[in-house]
Amino acid sequence: MKQKIPTNHLILIGFVLLLNAIFPPPGVPTKHSINEGKIATANIIAPYDFLIPKTEQELYEEKAEIAARIPPVFDLDNSVHKMVMKKLDGLQFLVDSLRDISSLTEDSLIFLVQREYALDSDVIRYLVKNPFAQTHKELADRLGSIYAAGVLDSKPAQFRIITIESGNRVIVETIERLFSISEAESILSYRKKPEYRVLVSFLLAPNVIYNVKKTEEKIEEVFANVPKTKGKILKGEIIVEKHKRVTREAREIITVLETTYISVGTWEILKTMLFRNLLYFGAIFLLLNFSLVAKAQLFDGKNIYFVALLSAVYLVIGKITYATDTIYLLPISFFVLLFALYFNFNVAVIITLTFAAVFGIILNSMPTFIFLLVSGTVAAFSSRTISSRLSLYRPIIYISIANVAAILFADLYLLKGRLNLWHLGEGVLNSVLASVLFVLLLPLFEKLFDFCTDLTLLEQGNLNLPLFKEMAIEAPGTYHHSIIVGNLAEAAARMIGADPILARVGAYYHDIGKLKKPEYYIENQRGVKNPHDTLKPQMSTLIIISHVKDGVGMAKKMKLPKKIISIIEQHHGTTTIELFYNKALDTSSSINEDTFRYPGPKPKTKEAAVVMLADTVEAAARSEKNITVTKLQKILKDNIEKKLADGQLDECPITRQDLGLVSTTFLSTLTGVFHPRVEYDQDGEDTNEKANKKNRRS
Repeated sequence: MKQKIPTNHLILIGFVLLLNAIFPPPGVPTKHSINEGKIATANIIAPYDFLIPKTEQELYEEKAEIAARIPPVFDLDNSVHKMVMKKLDGLQFLVDSLRDISSLTEDSLIFLVQREYALDSDVIRYLVKNPFAQTHKELADRLGSIYAAGVLDSKPAQFRIITIESGNRVIVETIERLFSISEAESILSYRKKPEYRVLVSFLLAPNVIYNVKKTEEKIEEVFANVPKTKGKILKGEIIVEKHKRVTREAREIITVLETTYISVGTWEILKTMLFRNLLYFGAIFLLLNFSLVAKAQLFDGKNIYFVALLSAVYLVIGKITYATDTIYLLPISFFVLLFALYFNFNVAVIITLTFAAVFGIILNSMPTFIFLLVSGTVAAFSSRTISSRLSLYRPIIYISIANVAAILFADLYLLKGRLNLWHLGEGVLNSVLASVLFVLLLPLFEKLFDFCTDLTLLEQGNLNLPLFKEMAIEAPGTYHHSIIVGNLAEAAARMIGADPILARVGAYYHDIGKLKKPEYYIENQRGVKNPHDTLKPQMSTLIIISHVKDGVGMAKKMKLPKKIISIIEQHHGTTTIELFYNKALDTSSSINEDTFRYPGPKPKTKEAAVVMLADTVEAAARSEKNITVTKLQKILKDNIEKKLADGQLDECPITRQDLGLVSTTFLSTLTGVFHPRVEYDQDGEDTNEKANKKNRRS
C-alpha cells in the first residue's frame, strides 16, 4: 500500500518550487558580436541599470587638467639661510686665518681651503687678495633680503601660483615674487667680477623646495571626487534600435555592458540554487518551530492554505514591483495586517521578518530589507489599534510615516543618493493601497477561511440587532441572563489572557436557542405556571437540551462565525440536568444518567470554558434567595469545583491558576450585579471581612 504524502507537505514543496520559479538562478548573459557601423538585427535593451566608466585616456587627461589647476606645494626651509651664512662665516674665518701665516705659499693656502670648500682656485686667490670682511658684509646683507623673499631652484613656466607651507602656516604666493637661483645670482653679482659670481653660486641654495609628495596628494584628493563615470544606462533603455546603424557610442555602451557580466557556468548556477533553497527551507523551518513554540498552528488545517496563499501572492507582487523598479510599492503591510488579525501580533512580526529577509537576501539589497522590515513591523503594531471599521484607516498615517522614514534612510544613508520624491510618493501610495485593499478584502478572507476578527465580533455583538430585540421581548429573562453572562465572561477572559471580545459576544449568543420555546426556561417564567410540572423528566430534559441544537442551527442560518457557534455548542459540555435527573430518580432507581446529560462537546477553548462557568454561576446566584457575599463565594467555589470534578474542563487549556482568577473576577462582577447584603456575626463584625482576614493570616 502506497503511503500518502500529507497535504501540508505537498503545499510546502509546491511553495518552494514557486520560489524557485519566481527567483530563477542566473542565466548565461547574451554576448553581442555586432560591430560599429553594422546594422542591428534586433533591439539591444539594457537588462539592468549600469554606469558607463570613463576611459583611461579620459581619466589621465582629467587628472592632468587638475594638476595644472592646483597650485603646487613648496616647503619653506628657514634653515637654508642659516646654513649659507654659516658656510660664508667659516670660509671667511679659514681664509683670514691662513692668510696670516706668512710661511704658507699661495698654492698651499689654496690647497688647504679646497680641502674644506670646493671652490675654484681663482675664487680663492680673489678672496685672499681682496678684503674678505667687506665682501662678507655685503653678501650677508644682500643674502638676507634675497632669502626673505624666497629662493626657488627654478621657476617652472606652468606654475603661476604656488602654495608655500612652513610648519602650520600655509601661504599662497605668485611665483613672480620669488627668486630663482639664477635670478638671485644675477642680482647678487651685478657689476661684479666673475670670481665673485662663482662665489655667490657656491653659496646659494633654494629655501623654497618643491614637495612632490604633497602636491600629488592634493591632486589625488581632488581627483578622488571626480566622477569616474560619464553616464548611466537605465534598465529597459534601448541601446541600439533594430534596423539602425551601430554608432561608436552604442558599441562602447555594449562593451561596457558585457564587462559587467559575471562569469556564469554550471557551478555558479548550482551554487546559487543550493544556497537559495537553503534559505527557503531555513525560513520554513523557522516558521515551523515558531508555530510549535508559540502554539500558533501556522500549518494546521485551513491555516496552511491561508499562509501559502498570502505568501504566494506576496512573492508574485514583489517580483512584479522589482521587475518594474517600483519595489517601494510592495504592500507588505497589507499582508502583515491580515496575518495579525487571522493569527496574532507575534505571528505578524515573525512573518514580517521572514518576508523582508527573503527579498532582502535574494535581491542582495539592504535598502529593500530595511524598507520591508520597517513597513511590516509598523503594520503589525498598527493592527493593535484596530477596534472598528473606521479605525482601519488609522494605519494609513502610521505606515505612511514609517515608509517615508525608511525610504529616506535607504536613499540618503545606505545608497548615498539624493532625495527622490518619486520614491517618497511610492511609500505614501503603498500605505494607501495596503489599507484600501485591507478594507475591501478582509470580509472576503473571513468568508474564505472561516475566521472572524474583533471587527466582526463587535458588529455581531451589537445589542440593537433584530435577534437581540426579539429576545428582549420574547425571552426577557434569557436576554438579561445573557447580558450578565457576557459581562462575567469578558472580565474573566481578560484576566486569564483569553479573547475578551469573543467571550462576551459568544455569551450573548449562547442561549439563542431558547427563543424556540422561551416559556420552558425558568428565567422567562414570571407569574406563569411552569409547563414542566405536567411533563415527565425525560421529556423536560429533551426540551431543555434542544436549546443547544436549536441555537447552533439558528447560528448557522445567520452565518455567524464558527468561533461563536462553537461556544453555543460547547457552553453546557456534557453536564447533567440534575433537577430532572433527581426527579426521575424519585420515580425509578434504574435511570441512566447519560439520558439527562447534554450531548456536548466539552469546551475546547478558554473562551468556551469561561462562558460555561459564567452561565452556571449566574443562574445559581440568581436562583439564590437573600444573596450574600458569603453565599456568592460558596456558589462560585462549589460550581467551579463541580465542573472540574465532572471533567467538563479537561479538553480546554485552562489551568487551576486561571480558575482562581476567574473566581475572583466573577465575585467582583456578581457583587455589582446582585448587590448582596453583608452578613454580620454576633459581635457585629462583617463576616466576609472576617473571613478575608483569616485567609490572609493563613
